[in-house]
Amino acid sequence: MSRAPRLSFTGDDARAEAVVLLLPGGTTDSFASVRAFDPAVLRLIPFGRSVVRAGGGRIVLAKLRYAVRGWNGEQESPLSDARWALDRIAERFDHLPVGLVGHSMGGRVALRVADHGGVHSWGVRSVAALAPWLPHGESIPPLGDRALLFAHGTADRITDPGKTVELAAKLTADGADVELVKYAGARHAMLFPARPWHDMVARFMVRTLLAPAQVGPYQT
Repeated sequence: MSRAPRLSFTGDDARAEAVVLLLPGGTTDSFASVRAFDPAVLRLIPFGRSVVRAGGGRIVLAKLRYAVRGWNGEQESPLSDARWALDRIAERFDHLPVGLVGHSMGGRVALRVADHGGVHSWGVRSVAALAPWLPHGESIPPLGDRALLFAHGTADRITDPGKTVELAAKLTADGADVELVKYAGARHAMLFPARPWHDMVARFMVRTLLAPAQVGPYQT
């Protein structure tokens, strides 16, 4: 089976005013190929649908499948895939702002690659890190004026909600634009109920990526 990243797009390029890249979760160590029906990939599909619907056709959705499932220690396997995807987005959409939506390992990836593209307006403008995996000593690059959304269930036993709260507080103290949402009793899978998670991310991306004068009311 091929071990190469795959990137697909949903939406009308001609109407696009922004791009949202989905970054799925993974595992600590694995060189197995990521499949289209892996749970980590499927978990982000409804988030993408909500973003597209909320954007009213003005947001193109980009979906990344990493080459392999694992972070794999110092290899940091998904980071090169995510940067590759951002380069492809820049080639295709030139000047458009980009939002990142990452869950678990994908949240870690999103925070680590958010500075890709530098300070240009067509680089990453906003990041939604959902139940992010934040190991002790994790090095987060300077995030500048990018808008950040952290969301974590308080009953998560896979990744640590306390570390998310700590990072959000640190970045806020450093002057970053941070929104922190804690879901009481929610677990890692972002289910039961799932809809509040989807709507939260969709609204955040519309608010941070689209010009205010062009944003219509969100339709549920």
